[in-house]
Amino acid sequence: MISEFTSDDILFLATILMFAFMINFFLSWLIFAHLSMRPLEKKLKAANKDSISQWDGPGWRVVTYAIKLVLPASFWGKNTMLIDPYVLKELATTKDKTLAFWLILSGLLFVIVCIWYAETFS
Repeated sequence: MISEFTSDDILFLATILMFAFMINFFLSWLIFAHLSMRPLEKKLKAANKDSISQWDGPGWRVVTYAIKLVLPASFWGKNTMLIDPYVLKELATTKDKTLAFWLILSGLLFVIVCIWYAETFS
């Protein structure tokens, strides 16, 4: 059955797979930013612990929140840049942590698929 596929068919299927991973990554980014990051920033402002909401590179604030929710707070130590992971984890809900994990995992999988695609079909 696999021998019936031409190289163009395999390239087409691989392209579809790559775009599916890309769309998953972009959706996880948007959903985490709107459903988790915004409420967390409001909670941080209410607790007077907000030091990051005025700063943003090209979307790095979203990644900063997600990474600090996924990795253990002790990974960052006491002197962390931009936002305290201990305070962030206290304010985060299980939903926030789950969406952060989805964002990080989908981003890593997208990078892996892109590297595989580039190495296989270039």
